[in-house]
Amino acid sequence: MKTLVSIVTAALITNATADESMAKAVWISEATEITQGDPVRTIIRMTVKEGWHTYWVNPGEGGMELSLKAELPEGWTIGELQYPVPKRFMTGELPGFGYEGEIDFPITLTPPSEASGALPPLNASLSWLTCNDDSCVPGDAELVLPGRVDAEAVSAAYEKLPQSIEGAKLGTNFEGKIAFLSVTLPEDSEIDPAECEFFPITPNIIDPAAKPIFLKQRGSSVWLAAAEKSEYLSGSPEKLELLLVSLDGNSWVVSTE
Repeated sequence: MKTLVSIVTAALITNATADESMAKAVWISEATEITQGDPVRTIIRMTVKEGWHTYWVNPGEGGMELSLKAELPEGWTIGELQYPVPKRFMTGELPGFGYEGEIDFPITLTPPSEASGALPPLNASLSWLTCNDDSCVPGDAELVLPGRVDAEAVSAAYEKLPQSIEGAKLGTNFEGKIAFLSVTLPEDSEIDPAECEFFPITPNIIDPAAKPIFLKQRGSSVWLAAAEKSEYLSGSPEKLELLLVSLDGNSWVVSTE
C-alpha cells in the first residue's frame, strides 16, 4: 500500500534543497478599512518555483494540503482557505492534485459586528509541501495584514472559485473496488458533465489516478460514471464532493449532501 509517509520522510531529508525555499507567500487584502463588521476579503498568494508544485485540498497520493494558523484579535473569525481549480501531477509514481506558478487562495475574515475603521494587525502562519519529479521540500511563511492591498486581484480570485449548482445532486454506490457515481442536474442546466474534467474534492474515497467520464442516461438529466475506489476507503463515506471543470475553465462543486 502506498502512503504519504515515504514522501514526507523524503521531504524532510532532502538535504540538497531543504535550505532553499521552493515557494513564497504573501497575504493581500481587498482594503485596509472595515465598516460595521462587514467581511474582509483577502487572498494568500503563493508563487512556486518553476519546475515545482504545491498541493490542493485533496493532495492525492503524493503530497499534503496547505496548513494555515491565524492569530486574530478578540471577536474576529476566519473562514476556510478556498482553493481554485487544481492540476494533476505525478510525484514519482504517486498521482496528486495541485498548483504551479502563481496561485491565489481566497480567505475571508469577519470582524466583530461593531468594528469599523482601520484593519487591525493580523498574523498567520502558512506551511506547505512543494515537490518536483525527484524530491519534496517543506516550506512555511509568516503572513501579516494589513500589508499589500490589491482589490482587483482579490476580486478576480473570488470570481474564479468553483460554484455550487442549485438543485444538483450527487449519488454514490460502492461495489467491490468500484465507485458508481451519478450526477443529477436541473432540467434547464446547460452544464454537460460529459465534457468536464473530474477531481475528487474529498480525499481517500476515489483513486486519485481515476479519470472517469460521465455519460448521460437516455431520457433524463442524470449523468453516470464509474471510478476505482481509493485503497484507503473502508465502508461507505458519509459525504463526497466532486469538482467538475469545463473545457472553458468554468467549475462547479456537486455533493452528496
